[in-house]
Amino acid sequence: MSYSQRNLSNLVRGDDWAIKLVVSSSGSVLDITGYTYWFTLKNNVDDADPGALQISVTPDISGNPSEASQGIVYLNVDKSLTDSIEAATYNYDVQQVDPLGTVQTLLIGKVKVVKDITRSIA
Repeated sequence: MSYSQRNLSNLVRGDDWAIKLVVSSSGSVLDITGYTYWFTLKNNVDDADPGALQISVTPDISGNPSEASQGIVYLNVDKSLTDSIEAATYNYDVQQVDPLGTVQTLLIGKVKVVKDITRSIA
C-alpha cells in the first residue's frame, strides 16, 4: 500500500475534529482490527514529534459488523487539544501500525487551521 498526497479541508481551532478514514488495499476494504493510527500536524516536516499536535487512535471493534472490520477509523481530536493550536497551514500525515508493528504512511498533505470566532462557551 502506498501513501496518497491529499490536502484536507480547513479545520477550526477550538473545535472537536472528526476525520473519517476508510482503509482499503487493492480495491477491497481492509479489516483493521488491532491496528493503530497516528495523526500528526507539524509546522515544518523536520520538526520533532509531537509537532503542533499528535494523536493515536484504534478503530472501534464494537458492533456487528464492527467499524474496524469494515476498514473504518475516526481520527477524533478533542477541542481541548485544538484550542491551543495557532491558526496556520500545517503539514500532516496519517500512519498505520498493524498488529505486527509494520508502519505505513497512508496520507501526507497540508491542512489549514483557521481561527474560531467564539472563544468562550458557557
